[in-house]
Amino acid sequence: MCHTYKSYAAALLGVVGLFAAPLQAQTAARDNSARPNQTDALPKDHPLKLVSIQPDPVYKDMLGLQTNGWLGSDDGESIVLSPKKTLWLFGDTFIGPLSNGVRVAGAPMINSTIGIQDRKKSPPDCMTFYWKEKDGKPASFFPHQSTTPGDYYWVTKGVMLKGELFLFGYCISGGAAQGLLGWKVAGSTLIRVSNPLDSPEHWVQKAYLLNFGEGNTFYSALVVKPPYLYLYGIVEPRQTALARVRIHDLVSGKLADAYEYWVNGPQGPHWGKHATNCVLQFLPVNSECSVQYEPAWKLYICFTYDVFTPEIYLTTAKELTGPWSKPIPIYKVPEYDRYSFKVMSYAVRQHPELSSRPGEVILTYATNIPNSEQELFTEEGKEIYVHRFVRAQFEMNNTPKGDGGTE
Repeated sequence: MCHTYKSYAAALLGVVGLFAAPLQAQTAARDNSARPNQTDALPKDHPLKLVSIQPDPVYKDMLGLQTNGWLGSDDGESIVLSPKKTLWLFGDTFIGPLSNGVRVAGAPMINSTIGIQDRKKSPPDCMTFYWKEKDGKPASFFPHQSTTPGDYYWVTKGVMLKGELFLFGYCISGGAAQGLLGWKVAGSTLIRVSNPLDSPEHWVQKAYLLNFGEGNTFYSALVVKPPYLYLYGIVEPRQTALARVRIHDLVSGKLADAYEYWVNGPQGPHWGKHATNCVLQFLPVNSECSVQYEPAWKLYICFTYDVFTPEIYLTTAKELTGPWSKPIPIYKVPEYDRYSFKVMSYAVRQHPELSSRPGEVILTYATNIPNSEQELFTEEGKEIYVHRFVRAQFEMNNTPKGDGGTE
């Protein structure tokens, strides 16, 4: 798929819900009193205190342009496979040569690649990247299967359960030949990999259709809390929502009919069998983020974003089901003001396996150019469409007045 179209399409997928989300909630997320990148970014009544936040010096080059042909991507989901190995999922990826550290124009783009990180090695020499070949040309690592609709996948989330890898993503139909408005989401897929500890060249992939209903997706963020896997997603009319499925049912082969949804009812919120009247979850609305539970804080934390602004937001909740606190901007993406062309940021994710001490948070985000791909093949643009790492340090606020949630 043409990069220009994908970059804009990724933005639409991630944040089109902003247009339908409550205006007052979105306005609150941009509180003029907020001070991103400052240790006083969080208000005094917040349950957490931001001690420091800055570009990460350790992992900054780990997902940089590779001389073996891997020239940058988005998504950037990490999934721990074993005590030694971590899987990284990537979306549309340029494959081609470098010239003096700059992408050579004309590099083809494929719809998915992966990386395996050896956590026993120091970055950046800890990554091995994988994709497939078809007719002697680079091809997506996750080839489309006839058991699902569409033409290709955007695989964005995953989890290890009972020694098996469960991956979730979009089924996409159309592409560059149809133009900007030619692509569409044709459905959702679950891809099961039965042998994820083998070398990726030997992975056995089997794709299944997940029928959540038109316009609904449930793989923005995943949380394992036995006996359930909890899945945050987006439902019509474009709001964040929450589902769950029993791990046993998922492993046994049950699909979307086994899911339950956190919905409103006459007696209050409850788990129901249909994704209608879902309880609103975190803001801003987007399709790529992370939710993690921090036992020391007794809080669920979510780092989220609005692709039309350069900030990364923090929102918290005491329970998986919410309520979630007002999102507060804690970091302004420096690339936003650095270039002669417009840059957008998205796909913010937390990577707890990379943290080395209590309260430390390692984040990644993707950058892209919404208007043209030409700048990516220049000296100035060589570090765009490359994942950036952020290192933040938090501690409990000993004198908060808030409770971590919102009314």
